[in-house]
Amino acid sequence: MKWVIRYILKPLWSRPMRNIYFWLLMISIPINNDTANHIYPVKVYYFGTAITISILMAYTFANNLWLMPRYLRNKQYGRYTLLAVSLTFIASVIFMESVRALMTQYPKLSIHHISVFSTPISLKPTVETWFYELWWCFGGLALWLFLMSTAWYMNDYARQQKLLEAIEKKQIETELHFLKNQVNPHFLFNTLNNLYGLALKKSDIAPDAILRLSSILRYMLYESNGERVSFEKEKEIMQAYIQLELLRLPPSQDYTFNITSDKDYLVPPLLWLPVLENIFKHGTKIITDKYFIDFNVHIENNVMTIQSRNNYKPANGEAKQAGGIGLENLRKRLALLYPDRHSIDIATTADTYSINIRTAI
Repeated sequence: MKWVIRYILKPLWSRPMRNIYFWLLMISIPINNDTANHIYPVKVYYFGTAITISILMAYTFANNLWLMPRYLRNKQYGRYTLLAVSLTFIASVIFMESVRALMTQYPKLSIHHISVFSTPISLKPTVETWFYELWWCFGGLALWLFLMSTAWYMNDYARQQKLLEAIEKKQIETELHFLKNQVNPHFLFNTLNNLYGLALKKSDIAPDAILRLSSILRYMLYESNGERVSFEKEKEIMQAYIQLELLRLPPSQDYTFNITSDKDYLVPPLLWLPVLENIFKHGTKIITDKYFIDFNVHIENNVMTIQSRNNYKPANGEAKQAGGIGLENLRKRLALLYPDRHSIDIATTADTYSINIRTAI
């Protein structure tokens, strides 16, 4: 189906094809006008229609491809008006005299059989009737020009908006790519610090930690490059990261990790990582035997919540801050991915740090 849309339907509805359809319609109107009263051979009517439509096409394209892009788009309104009036005057004279010449050869020819609009044209005009006919022809072409200019302006506006949207989307994608790449070295720096601590202790769990880190990095390098990834896969990596971090902590029953969804959604990769990093980096640096961690990720009815609570105690002289580089990165990603569709609340008490994120996906 995609190839049908790409190679058949799109070309058939391209801008050149839409122009062809329009002018074929314009040609068909006078040719089919009152065919029962055609007096001359059909080729006369085709020839006359070809003349009037050719003049109308030249007049329209001169305005839409030259005057409007060059002057009106650049806000040169006075110059555009002067040239448009001049163009309309010239087109009116050419139209009148072309039809008059044809009607001289075929006196019983009616203008509404060869033109999409009718204007009084006599075979032997006086000066007064010539200007009268010019006035009607000028008015008809001016109205036509107004309609075609409006159509051009609306089409051009839509095209410009589409271009701006494409540029904006590209900028957002570039910034998101930068922010996502910024997560990797930040995560790696924190994790290597933990591995360094395990190595100093000559811990037996260091090899297992390195293996888990390897699987997470493989996911970051090869599977998280798209805009969206499977939530089930994200869940696997979340659990691998949690297990990696828990290797260096004492066993406790005060660790709660819940990761659930009502179906397998497509989600932005690694949104949860700064929250977990914050828990394990800042929440477990307190010298205490009573660590507690409460981490929840849940998606239901296209709404995702990420919540965390953990120990918190600022060092002496350290101000209470609403997160570091990782959480600031997360704020920016959420603002780009879900503008006006998310909330992120960070709260601290004397000994607790909590994060609550909610967004429609």
